[in-house]
Amino acid sequence: MPYPIILAHGVCRFDEAWNRVFKADNSDDPRIDNLHYFKGVRTMLKARGLDVFHTHVPWAAPVDKRAEALKKNIGRILKKTGARKVNIIAHSMGGLDARHMLFNDRRIGRIHERIASLTTISTPHSGSPFADWGLQHLPRVIPLLQYLGLDLSGLRDLTTDTCRTFNARPDVKAFEKACESWIRFQTYAGRQKGPGLSASLRLSFRVIQKVEGDNDGLVSVRSAKWHERYFRGILEGCDHLNELGWWNPCQILAGESPARLLRRIHRFYATVAEDLP
Repeated sequence: MPYPIILAHGVCRFDEAWNRVFKADNSDDPRIDNLHYFKGVRTMLKARGLDVFHTHVPWAAPVDKRAEALKKNIGRILKKTGARKVNIIAHSMGGLDARHMLFNDRRIGRIHERIASLTTISTPHSGSPFADWGLQHLPRVIPLLQYLGLDLSGLRDLTTDTCRTFNARPDVKAFEKACESWIRFQTYAGRQKGPGLSASLRLSFRVIQKVEGDNDGLVSVRSAKWHERYFRGILEGCDHLNELGWWNPCQILAGESPARLLRRIHRFYATVAEDLP
């Protein structure tokens, strides 16, 4: 049986408001878990006998702040379960949170010694051209929202320059290479195009496609790969929200119902989970 599995969410949890009402994080009620960011994934995996937990880190905060919160989440889960290690399955910015957590804590807490694997799904390891576009075309939006009490400063950590600068650091490269001895790294990408693409992602899809080609509406296949040696495959016909089990009406044109999408995504997570150490 694998070590406990931790599902790490992305930058702007769209379920933040109703999660507070329904307390969907770590609920064992499938009806409530179906309202979660990872739609029904936890209860589906628990039904298969696996120990699974959600994380909760600051909404759209800078990556180092989110990384510190993720470390505290993991510490609580390790203490609760008594496990020696955990597996992380991270979507989108959750993968960057995990990488920064490992690197930032490499000397003091050495959290990397408690991680058995890190699986990332559509994580912008090399950043997203849409983050670049947003900061270029809407430079006053983030300061205005901060003034109104909504901190979106974490979006700056998703730019291609910021991510590539981090990736190029010799100490980061050396540390992550050394981690391969005890952490299994694996990555997946999503790819959506044609009639199934959500209308809300069409602008970002075009921006990214022009620069980096195939993408899921927010992250390119190229960026999600991280390193070819970690890459395990593509979730075909999936945009950034489909990868979590969330359906959009445009998929009617692609011939996929909500139930069929959810079954397909749950099979994917089950396959990933059952192969973890």
